[in-house]
Amino acid sequence: MWGVLPTRTLHYLFPFAAELQIDETQAEELKTELGKRAWAQVTEYLAKSEHSEYQCRNYLNKYKFHSSIIEQCIELCKDKRYIDDTRFAGIYIRSMFERGKSKRAIIQKLREHRIPIEEVNELIREMEEPEQSRQMLQNQIAKLRYRYREEEPRKAKEKIFASLYRKGFDLEMISAAWQEPAKE
Repeated sequence: MWGVLPTRTLHYLFPFAAELQIDETQAEELKTELGKRAWAQVTEYLAKSEHSEYQCRNYLNKYKFHSSIIEQCIELCKDKRYIDDTRFAGIYIRSMFERGKSKRAIIQKLREHRIPIEEVNELIREMEEPEQSRQMLQNQIAKLRYRYREEEPRKAKEKIFASLYRKGFDLEMISAAWQEPAKE
């Protein structure tokens, strides 16, 4: 299996569908067309938004392209700087911090994208704004306090801490934000 081509392309290459056997030249022509198709699909995918190398591989695998075609496309994209995992990580980290995600949650998401954490640790340290993180954490605490307002105070505190810990926040950070009054 080398990939999937649109019916229109196949009819253009092989107008007589009754021929089931193809020779070596036709096979090479088909591989070339599959390579063009894979390149067109991955560049269209990358034109819509920034993606990691891992995401691009999965995208091409979804269309059943042969691994050699996928490798050619990925290498060409990297050569042309269409794919840059460090650039992707920077954009991803910034958006996650803006949405109030914890450092640990961001690292986990980067691992899911197969981004080496050692390469982006410096980016995470540069983009992390402790004051903004603390403010977002206090806002989340306020929302959770409202949600658990019917619970007894000790039980509500346990649930809030557990919820924030599952989201990747450190217990020390949660405790510090719990002690401080929320700034409005």
